[in-house]
Parts: sequence; structure tokens; C-alpha cells
Amino acid sequence: MNPLIWWIWQIRWPITLLTISLPINAQVNWTSPESLDLTRKRVSTGSGRAVVVTANPLASDAALMTLKQGGTAMDAVITAQTVLTVVEPQSSGLGGGAFLLYWDVKTKRLYALDGRETASSHAKEDAWVKSDGSVFSWLEASRSLSAIGVPGTTALLWEGHQRFGRLPWRANLNKSIKIAKDGFMPSPRFLRSISLAQLIGINHSSSFKALYLPDGSLPSQKALFRNPILAATLTRIAEGGANEFYRGETAKKLLIDLNLNQTDNNPVQTITADDLANYQVYEREPLCRSYRSWRVCTFPPPSGGGVSILQSLGIFEVLSESKFSETNTWHWHLLAESMRFGDADRSHWVGDPIDWPVPLNGLISDSYIKQRAQLIKFDKTIFSPLPGEPKGSESLDLASQPRTTGGGTTHLVVVDIEGNVASYTGSVETVFGSRRISEGMVLNNQLTDFSFASSISGKPIANRIGPKKRPMSSMAPVIVFKNGRPVLAIGSPGGWLIPHYITTALIRTLDLSLPPKEVVSRKHLSVRPNETVLEIGSEWSGSHSYIRKSLKRLGHQIKWSRFSSGLALIYRQKGIWHGAADPRREGKVTSLP
Repeated sequence: MNPLIWWIWQIRWPITLLTISLPINAQVNWTSPESLDLTRKRVSTGSGRAVVVTANPLASDAALMTLKQGGTAMDAVITAQTVLTVVEPQSSGLGGGAFLLYWDVKTKRLYALDGRETASSHAKEDAWVKSDGSVFSWLEASRSLSAIGVPGTTALLWEGHQRFGRLPWRANLNKSIKIAKDGFMPSPRFLRSISLAQLIGINHSSSFKALYLPDGSLPSQKALFRNPILAATLTRIAEGGANEFYRGETAKKLLIDLNLNQTDNNPVQTITADDLANYQVYEREPLCRSYRSWRVCTFPPPSGGGVSILQSLGIFEVLSESKFSETNTWHWHLLAESMRFGDADRSHWVGDPIDWPVPLNGLISDSYIKQRAQLIKFDKTIFSPLPGEPKGSESLDLASQPRTTGGGTTHLVVVDIEGNVASYTGSVETVFGSRRISEGMVLNNQLTDFSFASSISGKPIANRIGPKKRPMSSMAPVIVFKNGRPVLAIGSPGGWLIPHYITTALIRTLDLSLPPKEVVSRKHLSVRPNETVLEIGSEWSGSHSYIRKSLKRLGHQIKWSRFSSGLALIYRQKGIWHGAADPRREGKVTSLP
């Protein structure tokens, strides 16, 4: 297949600005295919010595109760994620994967635990290539059994509990079991997400239809939604821990469900018993870099989002030594250019380190950041910047991967009374993942985060699929330090746009000293190689329209979009933590005074 034709074909899905009407006054943008709340105006905030921010009120309430019972931030994460598995299954769950940054106050150390989904040991580089040499469409791939990676969430929660938990494992799952069994009132976002899954495609999944579209209709807004099969699964895991999920009855039933979905004329290689039994959580070295007087720490590869954030911040710092306000065109011009350069590098150099050595130190070194900043012009935008040549890349001759879609992700942050801090991002990849259900759990389609082609013009792509590999992720939990102490924990869902949201939020918090409420609710700007994307319905079309016009004069090709960010942050000031939840979703802040 001609490489240029392949490139155009591959990116047409992710970058198409198509919005579609959904129930309950929703619209969804394919560049960030998640359900967002267009009517919500109030921003949930809270302050105290202990604070929880999650994407759903039931999860935030449950996690706070865990803290009240003497649990640590890790116990609260387990409670929140298991409840989200029940009430926000479109975004994350035990059938998906996650990254965790955890500050342990006892050891005064920051930990990075990788629970990313893993490709089967039988995965092949041509998994997404058809017999005629063309690649699968994203729609085809996302519903394929071969898109399902070995789930890592349960293993990550278990590992985190062994290291940092205090309450009994079972105690942290009790609330999720109760909600799954007794039911919860469906939120508008939950119902919109089911409708979006219908539009993406569910005909391949009778299990999805049976659970989320009984009798072919959406669940009633006025009746409790129950998932008794998931309640039974959570009960088994509460009793048997991670071993139950990866080697016990749950594992056996998962494999049976996958085999039952095979087609006789076109069997697909998918997860095996050995893949489940051999899954491992990896402890990574947190990726940190100074930004002005702060130390910003995030997740290393296979996260590309973390690299992009640190690069974007570094370039922006070099170019804006005298800080600009958001009423200044230069602020937005330099931010957009910094993010565009960060995107160019992550799509080229980042993959699973077990395959190619990521030139990580070179990518975030001061000399390289300054070199990249010198390429940016104050008087015009630069379209499609090329990746740089960081130290350590001399022996690598790679091709860049086109940007991907995604959006089925959640982020939560927790600080407990003792000062332990968790920043956690979990995902099933797109809305309801593969739209396949096993034992009440949504199964991910995370392997579509790999490049669909393994090479272009004979040059390999770093993020190519392969046995036991973990796909590059945009997920990037962040914890920021001042004088050796954590002062900010933040993160967001949003697929490829995650580092754009977080970079902007960090600058608003650290440089501009905006309160958390303002940080999560102000307008978004994002970038593509040749476009600068502004948020529909924001100040860009009103009070700040002059900035938009000035950006156009600098050559920015302006496009409009809806963004379904889900920023969750906590910020420490004068010994008190202050939290805020993005109003674009249904998040809630809970706290202990």
C-alpha cells in the first residue's frame, strides 16, 4: 500500500470533526468520543485535609467513606475504581487498564505502577493488516476480539493494596458489590454513552445488548439499573484477589466468553490462559522534570502523554520567561506551538520500551528542549513539525505513527489525612471499550492504540503491535512537588488530547495561580499537525474572540470542536487541599475537614 495513501486513510477517522445528535441534548465529537454534559454549569469543589475527586458522585462518596473508615489513599482508589466499574463502565473498569502515581508519605517516595493492558503472547505485527495489504478501519478493529488486551486494572489495584493499603481488600470492594446488586439510578451521561456505543456499533455483541439495551431500549432514567453478574464477579474477586481474576473462575469464564465469540470461518487469536496467568504489574521510574520552581512528575513510557506534557511545558517555559496572561495572544500561540512539537516527538519515538529503547533522557533534557524551542517562530505558526533527534536516538531509524482516537477513560485523585497522594488514570480505550461484556465487565479494545501498520516505507513504527507489548498511551497522571512536598495532583481522560488538557491546566495553576474551579472550567485549546482547535461554546467566540483573530493572522488554521475532558485536580495551599472536578462530565469532590 502506498505510504502516503495509507497515512491519509489512517488519520481520516481520528481527525474528522463530525458531531452527532444523541438523546438528552448531547453531541459527541469523534476526535474525543465520550459523552459530555453540555448543560452542567456548577463546578464541584471541596477543601480539607483529605480530598477525593472522581468522575462520578457515587464513586467519590464511596471513596470518602473508605477514608473515614481509616483507609489510605490507595484504599480509596480501589473503592473508587471498583465503583466506577459499575456506574461508569463506558470509561474504565476491571476489564481495562490503568496507570498509578502514588506518593507514599512514610517512605517519602513517589511510585509509578503500570497496569496497562498487554498484547497476547501470540500477537503478530500484521494483526491489523488484511490479506490485500490494506489496514483495518478503526471501527472494524475496535470490535474485534484481537483488540482486547490482557486487562491490568485488577492486578494494579491488588499490587497497590499489598504495598499501600490498610483496610482489608474485601472492605474496599463492598460498596461496588452493593451498588451492582441493588442498583443505581442511571445518569444522563450513562445513557448518552450507551447511545453512542450503538452508533459506533454493537451488533457484534449480544452480551452488550442484553445488559445495556434490554428489549432494545435504553434503561429507564426512573428505575434502578442492576448488574447482578458483575456483583457476583466482584464478590469472587473480593474473596480471591487478583489470583481469582487471572487464574480462577473469572479467568475461566472470560476465556469461555472469548471462545464463544469466535467465528468458525475467521477465528481470531486472542487472550489465552497463559496470557492471563502471566500478567505482571510493572513498577516504572516516574518521569520528572523541573518547571520553573516546581518539580513535575508523570508517567514514563509506555505513556507518550507524560513525555508530551514535560516537553510542552519545557518549550513553553523557554519561550515565555516573562509569563503571559490568558488575555495575551502570545500565551496561546506559544502554547499551541509547544504542544504541536510535543506531539511530533511522542508519535515518533515512544512505544513499549521492551521493543525499542525510547530515548527518554534525550527527549526531556534541557539542551534538547532549548533546541526544539529555537525552531518555534513568534510571528507565524509551524505546520506539521518534524520529530527531533534527541540524544540516544542515533541508532533508531523509525517512522511516525499517525495520531489515534480514544476517550473511554477516567481520572481520579485522592489525598488522605496522612498526606499520601494518588493520581490514577484508568481506561477501556473507547466508549464501552470493545462493547463486549464478560461476567458483567466491559472488555477493553486497548490494542487499537497500537499503530495499525507496523512500518511505513520500510521504517518500523515504535508503537507497533507485538507479543506481550503494551501500546503507547496518552494517559498521564501527574503529581507536582514544591520543596520536596506534593502540592498538586492532576489528570484527565480525553484520548490523544490528554496532554493538551493537562499542560494547559498546569500552566493555569502554577503560572497564573488560578483557583481549581477556574482551572477545570475555562476554555480549551488543542492542536493537530496543521490545525489549532478551539472549544465550541467558550470565550473564544465571545470575550476572547480577538485572540482567535490574532491567531489566524499568525497563520493558525482555526477549527472548532467539543472537548470531553474530565480534569480532576487537588491543589495544596497553606496546609489545606482544594479540589475541583471538570464540569464537562459528572464528577464530584468530597472532602474531610
